[in-house]
Amino acid sequence: VDVYLEANFTGTPYQNKAFQNGTILKNDLVIAQNIGLRYNAAKDLFEVKKTAVLKDDQAKVLIGSKGISINLENEKYVFLTPNENNTAQGYFVDLYSGEKAALYKKIKKVYIPEQKAYTSLASNVAAKYKEKVILYLFKKEGALVELPNSKKSKIKAFGDQSKEVKIYVKENNININKESGLIEVISYYNTL
Repeated sequence: VDVYLEANFTGTPYQNKAFQNGTILKNDLVIAQNIGLRYNAAKDLFEVKKTAVLKDDQAKVLIGSKGISINLENEKYVFLTPNENNTAQGYFVDLYSGEKAALYKKIKKVYIPEQKAYTSLASNVAAKYKEKVILYLFKKEGALVELPNSKKSKIKAFGDQSKEVKIYVKENNININKESGLIEVISYYNTL
């Protein structure tokens, strides 16, 4: 595992800098529990330490594969592999799962390099990590649909049932631009 020298940038490549106790599952069977885990969102991988007393540079990288999921604090991460309906790969936070569909969140950290001042009147801009969050509708047949920012496009992501979803959103005055609203809509979608 690479150790980052924080003097070189602001922000962090990790979802949470500290290792947290978590559980690793393979096909819903526990393969390791109460071990130190942290998610490197810049590289889309998990770092693992067997015990908390180990130094950070003694951590190992967990190789992602189909069927791997991680329970970390109150979040569940699932590893997806590409298929004919989906080109995305990596770890996604499972916000809500139902029989037909689920709501996944992808957390990315993008490195923005240092920018030197062009003139003596301007100042340098330090390098930084910027977080980007993307929400996805995951259908159980394996399709992963990125949910765009607009309300209309989010409703279209539900395909054949988008008309029923639109009526449900309007009748119940749901804000689908918030995660809680999307969870409510996907819960309804699973009943159709």
